[in-house]
Amino acid sequence: MAIQPDFDWFEVREFSDGIIGIGEPGHFEDVKSFLIAGDDQALLIDTGMGYANIRAIVEHCSDKPVLMVNSHGHLDHIGDNWRFERRWAHPGDLDRIRAGVPNERMQHFLAPEAFSRPMPPELDPKTFQIPGTDIERTIDEGDEIDLGGRVFRVLHTPGHSAGSISFFEEDAGILIAGDAIYEGPLFAHHEGGSAKQYRSTVQRLAQLVPQLSVVYPSHNRYPLEPSFIVHLRDAMEQIWNGREADTIVDGTARFEFGEFSFTFRESWRDDP
Repeated sequence: MAIQPDFDWFEVREFSDGIIGIGEPGHFEDVKSFLIAGDDQALLIDTGMGYANIRAIVEHCSDKPVLMVNSHGHLDHIGDNWRFERRWAHPGDLDRIRAGVPNERMQHFLAPEAFSRPMPPELDPKTFQIPGTDIERTIDEGDEIDLGGRVFRVLHTPGHSAGSISFFEEDAGILIAGDAIYEGPLFAHHEGGSAKQYRSTVQRLAQLVPQLSVVYPSHNRYPLEPSFIVHLRDAMEQIWNGREADTIVDGTARFEFGEFSFTFRESWRDDP
């Protein structure tokens, strides 16, 4: 018997270009996963928090065999990896994906104040954990994911993490950016990435803007207009050229730019 999708938890949006966003707006992370169906298979980018069954949503939206690919290995993107048989990721984040996340590390993300709508009924904050999963294949810069009629090229976009990747459908001008680009507080280097890598990533994605029609970020408002990337690049260059942080708290520097901000370790200039 098919499992009934939990539309009280997931918010599903289908766009005219065939991209399906699977959001979790009831949690402060407001994370999005993305489903794209081709003629031969469907691509699922990320699996969210794991608080409800994302596979039931995927099967409701498409009857194609599913290839799941992680944009990176942070906990809000790998929660339901274990529900899928085919799993790909960049080698830079494999250790994190394989390790999973124990219950004690999840407590901040399971606190009552983390939720703006009722928790899924099957979620038990006292026991929930993210199982570690093996990866069928690693992918890297320039690899192509052919869905049949749609092809996405992998871009290695490190900084936020060492193994962060984005997905570029050149024919349609679509960029699915992972955590490299989004509105809100951007963690320029977080658990394995570096500020210098992130600067290079933003510069590189800004060069793609003339080829883009739309950007799908993994958090908050979406989709975004491609010109948003140019605003990020210009803000990053202000920081690099000496702009002072707006706040420094407990070794973390934050630079505010209205609709987004950058967060750095205070020692970011010493990063390799």
